[in-house]
Amino acid sequence: EYDFELSAEGTENLEVIADKEQFARALINLIKNAQQAIPDNRRGKITFTLSRENDHAVIQVSDNGKGIPETLKERIFTPNFTTKSSGTGLGLAITKNIIESFGGQIWFTSEEDTGSSFFIKLPLTG
Repeated sequence: EYDFELSAEGTENLEVIADKEQFARALINLIKNAQQAIPDNRRGKITFTLSRENDHAVIQVSDNGKGIPETLKERIFTPNFTTKSSGTGLGLAITKNIIESFGGQIWFTSEEDTGSSFFIKLPLTG
């Protein structure tokens, strides 16, 4: 089970140039990773935050999962890298590629046994 929380106050009319399907795929990848990071014995909490930072939209996807060990952080966006027993390890590499194709940036913060936050920053139109 998961608790989902959405925060988007003051973000009306934010527009970015992005392919709708590719952008949805990137967000779904982040959501799936968040869900899979939460141990079975913990009630999951996934938080989405949309905000404006000058001429950029910033999306934050946070979880209360097991976090990313320090030794793995530099490889997290590498193709074929996975910490899971199944999967291709392409999700975050594809997500990074998608976001960068829109002129955006993606990065994360993580603390072991506390959770991770992934950030997407995209230029606003107009």
